[in-house]
Amino acid sequence: MKLSARIALLFLAVTAPFAPMLAAPAIKLLKVDFPDTSSLLIQWVVTLSSLFIMPTLLFASTLAKKISRKSILIVGLVLYIIGGIAPSFVNSIPVILVFRAILGLSIGLISPTFNALIAENFLGDERTRMNGWVTAINGIGGAIFLSIGGFVASFGWRSVFLSYSYAIILLILVVLFLPKFPPVQVQGAKSTSTAKIPAVFYLVALLSGLHILLYFTIPTSLSLYLAEIGVGTASSVGYFSAISLFSIFLAGLAFPMLTRIFGRFIVTFGIVLYGLGFLVESYATNVWMIAIAVFLIGFAQGLFFPMSFTKTAQLVPKERLTTAISILLACIYAFQFICPIFMNAVLSLFGFSSTRDTFLIISILLGVSVIVSILVSKRVQSQSARVAESK
Repeated sequence: MKLSARIALLFLAVTAPFAPMLAAPAIKLLKVDFPDTSSLLIQWVVTLSSLFIMPTLLFASTLAKKISRKSILIVGLVLYIIGGIAPSFVNSIPVILVFRAILGLSIGLISPTFNALIAENFLGDERTRMNGWVTAINGIGGAIFLSIGGFVASFGWRSVFLSYSYAIILLILVVLFLPKFPPVQVQGAKSTSTAKIPAVFYLVALLSGLHILLYFTIPTSLSLYLAEIGVGTASSVGYFSAISLFSIFLAGLAFPMLTRIFGRFIVTFGIVLYGLGFLVESYATNVWMIAIAVFLIGFAQGLFFPMSFTKTAQLVPKERLTTAISILLACIYAFQFICPIFMNAVLSLFGFSSTRDTFLIISILLGVSVIVSILVSKRVQSQSARVAESK
């Protein structure tokens, strides 16, 4: 694949899993302008698109067999531009949510298509590097746009949605530089019927959803949490989200090296970072503690995200990759959507009066997960050693 095509493909990463959170700086401002609207409904301005990603994900693999992947990406980007920018011109939360749904439909076309192209066109260490670069580009791109979003939030929430205009540049890059990849070629009825997605993949998909749920507490709950503890301003959530995305960028760059260093314990390392992040966040009293917390949480997410796609490409037969990636993304986006529901449910279930208590409970559960992860990793290591000895 030519360098120009690789660049165009990589830049599509910023339209994917973290695109919904670009609206995060608008949450507090929307609450002020629409005081009679419930907090949950306003939080859905960030996460509703994640729910509507799934309808297009369900038939993404079918489309890939009939239409060139370049055409799918172009249609997806046009819808992305409409769904992203249009909320700037309306005066109703329900109408804003309609356009956020259109944004979700567009991501459901774009995300599995470009992830499948990476899985199909790169192998081994090169695939690991590309997935790391995707995460890095996603992080640094999101950090830049969220920083801009945090700045333009001072001009009102409408300006925040205008930050989605960057997708016009991505559309131009795809039209000019991305090859017209043909539809997915089916090798024959027999091969498609016998090629199965292994059961362990569904565990990977579920765990991927759980770690994205943890990360999405930043764009969905941080704004209200900052107001609750009296830290920061309306623009602060944009800057803190940008810090988390910058740490994702760093983790994406370091992912291949850290994978070699930690081996099977890379998952344990990521859980430790997540746990520390939520622990610091639960005791935060100033902007510096919040900044450290979101940096740790972002770095952990930057390790888990490429790990999910690399593992999927290793486990699933090539002819089922688009379907498997669609399922993986469906889990990721479903858990994005339920994140605010989860946070509100924990508050109600335990009778907490503060989000601070929820963050503390999450950190304790992650501490337990660290112990489980270590035990599982040691067991797998010992089993591998016994297999090697038997040979």
